[in-house]
Amino acid sequence: MRSIGSALNLLLVSPLYFVWTVVALDLAQTPCTTLVQGKFFGYFSSFAVFPLNSSLCSWIIQNPDPRRYTLYMKILKPSGVCDHQHIRTYQFDSFLESTRTYLGMESFDDVLKLCDGSTRFAFLQSNKQFLQMKQTAPPGVDTWPMRWKPTKAQERDFSVEYLVVGNRNPSKAACQMLCKWLDACLAISSSSHPCGIMQTPCSCSGGEVLDQASEILGFTRKKEDCYKDGIYLENCVGSPKDSNGAEFLGGWNSWSAWGDCTKDCGGGLQTRMRSCKPLPKEGLACEGVLEEGRLCNRKACNTNGRYNSRSQSLRSTDNRKREDPDELQHYGYPAPQIGDPAAEEWSPWSVCSTTCGEGWQTRTRFCVSSSYSTQCSGPLREQRQCNNSAVCPVHGTWDEWSPWSLCSSTCGRGYRDRTRTCKPPQFGGNPCEGPEKQTKFCNIALCPVDGNWNEWSSWSSCSASCSNGTQQRTRECNGPSYGGAECQGHWVETRDCFLRQCPVDGKWQAWGVWGSCTATCGGGTQRRDRVCYGPFFGGETCQGPKEEYKQCNDRKCPEPHEICDEESLGPVVWKETPAGDAAAVRCPRNATGLILRRCILDEEGIAYWEPPTYIKCVSIDYRNIQMMTREHLSKAQRGLMGDGLSDVLQNLVEISQDGTSYSGDLLSTMDVLRNMTEIFRRAYHSPTSGDVQNFVQIISNILSEENREKWEEAQLIGPNAKELFRLVEDFIDVIGFRMKDFRDSYQVTDNLVLGIHKLPANAATDITFPMKGWRGMVDWAKNSEDKVTVSKSILSSGLSVSDDSSVFVVGTVLYRNVGNILSLQRNSTVLNSKVISVTVKPFPRSLLTPLEIEFSHLYNGTTNQTCILWDENDGQLSGDHVLPQRWSCRTEHLE
Repeated sequence: MRSIGSALNLLLVSPLYFVWTVVALDLAQTPCTTLVQGKFFGYFSSFAVFPLNSSLCSWIIQNPDPRRYTLYMKILKPSGVCDHQHIRTYQFDSFLESTRTYLGMESFDDVLKLCDGSTRFAFLQSNKQFLQMKQTAPPGVDTWPMRWKPTKAQERDFSVEYLVVGNRNPSKAACQMLCKWLDACLAISSSSHPCGIMQTPCSCSGGEVLDQASEILGFTRKKEDCYKDGIYLENCVGSPKDSNGAEFLGGWNSWSAWGDCTKDCGGGLQTRMRSCKPLPKEGLACEGVLEEGRLCNRKACNTNGRYNSRSQSLRSTDNRKREDPDELQHYGYPAPQIGDPAAEEWSPWSVCSTTCGEGWQTRTRFCVSSSYSTQCSGPLREQRQCNNSAVCPVHGTWDEWSPWSLCSSTCGRGYRDRTRTCKPPQFGGNPCEGPEKQTKFCNIALCPVDGNWNEWSSWSSCSASCSNGTQQRTRECNGPSYGGAECQGHWVETRDCFLRQCPVDGKWQAWGVWGSCTATCGGGTQRRDRVCYGPFFGGETCQGPKEEYKQCNDRKCPEPHEICDEESLGPVVWKETPAGDAAAVRCPRNATGLILRRCILDEEGIAYWEPPTYIKCVSIDYRNIQMMTREHLSKAQRGLMGDGLSDVLQNLVEISQDGTSYSGDLLSTMDVLRNMTEIFRRAYHSPTSGDVQNFVQIISNILSEENREKWEEAQLIGPNAKELFRLVEDFIDVIGFRMKDFRDSYQVTDNLVLGIHKLPANAATDITFPMKGWRGMVDWAKNSEDKVTVSKSILSSGLSVSDDSSVFVVGTVLYRNVGNILSLQRNSTVLNSKVISVTVKPFPRSLLTPLEIEFSHLYNGTTNQTCILWDENDGQLSGDHVLPQRWSCRTEHLE
């Protein structure tokens, strides 16, 4: 086995093969930070890392891989007593600069206790990626760095050794050092100072470690101390060792010192002896000599001297059974005299070797001869056993250590301890020495640790040198660790600051509105001005003009005959107005808006009043329904759900049945119906059959003959027949596709008949309209000559693939009098017959089979076989569809 010195030499040399890296690492914005990477063993002094004239420094070592390596540390505490604990020790997984957070942080302050002088050393074990010793300023301490009570600087110094050991197959040198630390850690552990090393990958046992631990702690090992199974024992009988320190259970004990020389000159003899410790079980004796002799004082004596010579007969023993009675004299029993005349007499028996219990007595004799040759035979020394009546004291001895106890805590850092029992001393023996109990840290499972904020930093300088600015301060979050909660709150805090007012230059405000013209005609001027805001605090004044002028009403003034005179029509007074302008007065009390009346010139250039128009007047009832509908549409566009829409439609049906008061009521109703259609497109409201019936009834009400004059006025700026057709087609499209099943909807009113058919493309049938047998059919639609036929080929023709998801919606509308009321915009033809509209969605790709439409044309009570065809889509539809080229119109005389 190698000696301890060899192990230490290997441990100190082996780190030379690793990379040594020390760089500046600003993990927590400390002024000075030292990071150690890639080193497996090392040492530093606190003076080197935490200088006396510096503050807030830190030392960090990085574990290359926490899954493969464990970091151990031994700290020699300062000899002085510190005023405050200003060196904090942490282990953590990583540090996030963005959130100022240490991940997995755990403190080692309760393990190290640098300011506790009751123990000279401290040990710890770390399993995280970083281990940090950080210099901090304790709360309430104004001056920094802190001072130590002793005046000598070296008394505040402490030193640190660190060791990185592999978790699998650790090196022998590392284990020798780690076992040395572990035994020293356990030797000084107690319930108040547990051992900081919780486990090791090394097998630490054997007496070799004892001397190393004693060197660490400064123990003086006693002669009878020994070490058994990795435990330090005192007052025990050690096993004998040979000259090389090898230990054995039986055999020779060590040689005694050389005795005095028998002669002062002429050659004397020195002797030494050793005792035999037989093997207890085999009973074998020792093989070899009991005594040794050597010549001494060999210088010659004077001639008057007496020449005497004594020789030493070296005795030996054989490897025989000690029970052999013939050999008892070799083990201390008296041997029979051989009657050699050259031998002197035996000396008296010596005093018993022990004062109590069983011991030995010894006597000797010398061989006398006239020459240096040996002429005597027999032993020169004899031993015998002797017994004293006094009982020997028995010192107290320790029993074996008990197993380690369970951890005192189910999570986090706890304690484990073990005890041993002292066999009490007897007959005045010494009591057991050493600890009765040993304690060390344990860590079964890590407890969740919530993050906690450090103290706020100082406020930063103001961001602005004048006027309003901001200041910031930050704080760091320690943790969280092991599933704990995050720190609550912000890591940065901002506040307003104000140093002084900044100079503010004057700034022009927006120009005001133009004033009234100084003349109504013939040229005048208008003025507007603006205000300068400021200046303030020594700023510059506003640059530029304060007022601005422009020309106005530069047309020539009208002649008297070009002005409509003031006129009163009932309660309304129309003021004097030049030709080409319009006068406006408020609508009656039952409506909102304005009544408009234009002044124009006749063919002779004389001004006259046109009849007033009420296109801008809307009755209060219609206006309220219009506003409620817009509110529902706003909710639907925001994706909300609502109710009450059916009631709005029902109210409009009742109001429109009573007729309209103004042409603006018709425009308001059209706006309500367009908004209702947009609402039906969304999930805001699911239209019912009652909603569909009310919608169609409202259209029928506004197409009544009572509204003919109001429609003529409304068409000046409002809808025509094309707008109405588009409104109904959009309604058919929305209602048709929102119908749940493949069913038909048939609505019959006084002024129009509407049918909606939802059909699958793969199961379409011919559609005939109107349905003659439908109950409630009005008389004007019962004429057998009126018929529309939509072939099923229109619904399937042109589709590349027809599946169950292909659906067509077909809408047919028969208008009674729309041609008499609404114009056709670009077409000047006057219609005096019924109008039929057919809508197919989606638009068919081709019309191989034309629509068949049959109904009588009535004009002044006679039959006029004239077919009129117009295209309101200008030949182009939405998407990729182009109006089919096979449109045709054919009339046949019906008998």
